[in-house]
Amino acid sequence: ELVLYSVNAITSGSTESQGEVTVRLQLGGRVVNGVGADPDIVVASAKAYLAALNKLHANLERVAAQG
Repeated sequence: ELVLYSVNAITSGSTESQGEVTVRLQLGGRVVNGVGADPDIVVASAKAYLAALNKLHANLERVAAQG
């Protein structure tokens, strides 16, 4: 479940402005954050979402390995 989607400008005032996106996902009581930055806000969003998914996947694998 997507719990948070936040967009912030890291730099402003130029054609090379950077946007930073923070995404928070929740699954089964586990909450993870992902952050992505890019001049293209869609790319920054994808980076943030993938970062959060990777953390969630790593957490699930760790729990499964512990038994």
